[in-house]
Amino acid sequence: MKLKQNLLKNINSIAVGFGLIGFTAFTDVAKAEAPPKCTAAIGAKVDGKYTKTAAQIGNSMDYCTETPERFEITIYELGLCTAQPIQTGSPRTFSRNDCVVTMTSSGSTADLANSTVELPSMNGRPASNTYTHAYIILTNTFGLRGSVTIKNGSGGDVKYCSMTNKDGSGSNSTSGTTEGNFCTAENHTELLNNFADEGSFSAYFPLEEEDGVMDGGGKVSALLTAADTNLTTATQASEAKRLIGVFETNSGSPVKITDSTNGLEMQLTVTDIGYGITFTNGEPVFFGSMPFKPVFTTF
Repeated sequence: MKLKQNLLKNINSIAVGFGLIGFTAFTDVAKAEAPPKCTAAIGAKVDGKYTKTAAQIGNSMDYCTETPERFEITIYELGLCTAQPIQTGSPRTFSRNDCVVTMTSSGSTADLANSTVELPSMNGRPASNTYTHAYIILTNTFGLRGSVTIKNGSGGDVKYCSMTNKDGSGSNSTSGTTEGNFCTAENHTELLNNFADEGSFSAYFPLEEEDGVMDGGGKVSALLTAADTNLTTATQASEAKRLIGVFETNSGSPVKITDSTNGLEMQLTVTDIGYGITFTNGEPVFFGSMPFKPVFTTF
């Protein structure tokens, strides 16, 4: 699935599909290196299940990324920029001065893991230019669901499922020990209202400028704001109502729109990278969202 935006004046359509720029309560692991994919850290799956036991996974891996079964967000705006729209300073602020808005909405909700959703169309097309950044404005609440299955050490399988979160801070996991008693993954909600460690507050991600590198290259940054017209930067967690996510393309690979460009396709995938799983002694103990990226193609 994909997000596809046609830039022609007479064909103004936007579709949102399997993914968008994702952000996470796992900010402590989204560091200078992209988090490992579970398929690489654990090994390939057979029939959708990993073939290693918790003992075989062991303590060599603390976390990895998977594919979510559900990833629901509400989108308000999309845009392309010729420079980073999150301005330096204290506090950081968001500016559209170097951007073109490609979609606005009063709030379009989509389950990015399961559907393609039509969004309001753009009037006209972005000017011919070289765009190095794309941004999205969305709610800072994510609707998630996921599971993972490994071997139980006795020739069978054990399945770990997301649970309805009890404290608003993500989800713990549960397990079914036999094929006939497998758990069923439950929807859980993740509220992202702080990028700092507990006891302090930061509205900006990454905390260090060298962090935020994405799988396959490019960088992601984000800003938590109020829901007002000016998107005022949040000064505390209770003020955070919107998340502005910014994707910076790889150096040397910007989005180039020329007078002969008919359209822009932005393919976005969460496969293997959109859902974070924390492990303890080889067992999954926590599920949450993880960053994932778009890939741009002009035609």
